Amino acid sequence: MRNRSRAFWIVVGLTALGAGLRFATLGVQAYHHDEIVTASRVLRVGFGHAMDAVGFSESAPPLYYALAWLWTQVAGTGEWGLRSLSAVAGVATIPVAYLIGRELRGERAGVIAAALVAVNPMLLWYSQEARAYSLLALFCALALLYCVRAMESERPEEKRDFILWGVFSALALATHYFAVFPLLAEILLLARRRGRAILRGLWIIGLAALLLAPLAYHQMSYGHAEWIGKFSLGHRLGETAITFTIGEIGDIIGRAEQVGPALVPLALIAVAFVLLVWRGSREERRGAAIPLLVGMTAIAIPLLLALGPGGKDFVLSRNLLPALVPLLVAVAVALTVERARRLGTAVAVLLVVYSFGFSVHASTDPELQRPDWEEVAKHLGERDGPRATVTWVIGEAPLRYYLSTGAIQLKASEGYDWLVREITFVSIGEAPPPPARLLGPGFRETSHEEVGELFIRRYRVSGPELAPLRLRGLRHAQTNFRNNGVLLDGVGPG
Repeated sequence: MRNRSRAFWIVVGLTALGAGLRFATLGVQAYHHDEIVTASRVLRVGFGHAMDAVGFSESAPPLYYALAWLWTQVAGTGEWGLRSLSAVAGVATIPVAYLIGRELRGERAGVIAAALVAVNPMLLWYSQEARAYSLLALFCALALLYCVRAMESERPEEKRDFILWGVFSALALATHYFAVFPLLAEILLLARRRGRAILRGLWIIGLAALLLAPLAYHQMSYGHAEWIGKFSLGHRLGETAITFTIGEIGDIIGRAEQVGPALVPLALIAVAFVLLVWRGSREERRGAAIPLLVGMTAIAIPLLLALGPGGKDFVLSRNLLPALVPLLVAVAVALTVERARRLGTAVAVLLVVYSFGFSVHASTDPELQRPDWEEVAKHLGERDGPRATVTWVIGEAPLRYYLSTGAIQLKASEGYDWLVREITFVSIGEAPPPPARLLGPGFRETSHEEVGELFIRRYRVSGPELAPLRLRGLRHAQTNFRNNGVLLDGVGPG
C-alpha cells in the first residue's frame, strides 16, 4: 500500500468522489419516460421476454438489457436497484479515463481526465438513468484505452491489447449502435500505425457486427427513432454542446435549454485548446489529437449522415455520448502543456470545481431533475369514477406506472366517445386554467395544488352524470410542455 504512487491515491479519491455523486441521490428521482420502458416493458417478466421485447420496443442492441435483467434479480427493479447498474458503470469509467490520459501524456494528464469524468454533469445524469448510455460510455472508453496501447509498437502485450480492443469494441457495439462511429476512427488510427496487426482484434468486431446486423435491420423497420428528425438539427447540435458540459437540464425534462451556465465550462475548454495550439509541443498536440479525432468522429459521421440525401437523422446528445469521454481526455491533455503549466493547472482546477458545483446543484434542485411523476400519482390518489389526466406526452408512461389503476394512454386517432367524471391537468409550473370550450359543460374546478415543480388542476362534473371527453381539444390545453397526451383510468368507451 505504501508503495502506491501519489497519483494512484488521487485517482482512488476521485473515484470515491464520483461514486458519492452518483449513489447519494440515485433513488431520489422518479423514473422518467425511457426508464419506464426498461423497468415495465423490457424487464417485466422473464429473460426470454426481455430479449424479445428489445426486438420490438427498442432501437438498441440487447447487451445492457441482458445485464440489467440479471442485475435486477438481485437488486430489484426499483429506482435505486435498476439504476445502480448504470452508476457502477459510471464509477468504473473514472479510472479508465485516468489510464487513457496516462498512456497519452503521463500521470498528470490522467489525473485531470479522471477528475473531469468524475464530476461531469452529463456523465452523472446517465449514471443515474436506467438505460444503456453509462455502460456505452464505459465500453467505448475501454476500447479507446486498448486502442491507444495497441498503437505503441514493440510492446510485449501488443497481441493482448489488440484482442482486448476488439472485445471492448464488440461489447460497445452490443450496447448501442452509435459505438460504431468512434470505432471507425480507432480502426483508421490502428490501420495507419500498425497495418495488418489490426486483424488480431478486428475479426472480433466484424463477428459482432455480423451477429447484430439482422436485429438492427429488424428494429429500424419499427421507426422508433424517427421522431428525432422532427426537431431542428441546429438546435440539437447546440443542445449537445450544452448538455456535454452541464448535463440534461433542458428539453428532456420539459424545460428550455439554459445556455448561461454552459458558457463558463465552454470558455475554459476553449482556453485549454488555445494553450495546446499556442504553447504545446508536437508530442503534446499528438497526444491530444488521438482522443480528439475519436471524439469528433463520433459526432461528425452521424451529422454527415443526417445531412446526406435520404440519410437517417439520429443526431441527439445522448446518442453522441461515445464522444464525451474522448473529448474530456483531449481537454485533460491540452491542460498539461509544459510551457503553460501553471495556467493549465489553474484552468483545470476551475473546470473541475465548476463542474462539481453544478453537478451538486443539479442533483439537489428539483427544477433541474426529472419530473416527479411518483409524487403526482400520490396526489391524484385513487379515482372515484372515470378520470382523464392531461399532461406531457412524455409523462404519460411514468404517471401510468406510478398510478397502478389500470390507466390507458389514449391515441390522438381514438374515435370513441369517452365519458368521464373528472379531468385533471398536470403542468410544469402553474399554467392558466383551461378555457371552458375544452372542458365542455358541467365541469367546475375543485382544487389546484403544487407538487414540486409540477402543478395539478382538477375539474369535476357537478352532478352524478358523466360528461363526454373532448379528446382532441384537450390536447391543445396549456400545460407549459411541448405537447400533451391524455391518460384515462376507470372508464370504457361510452
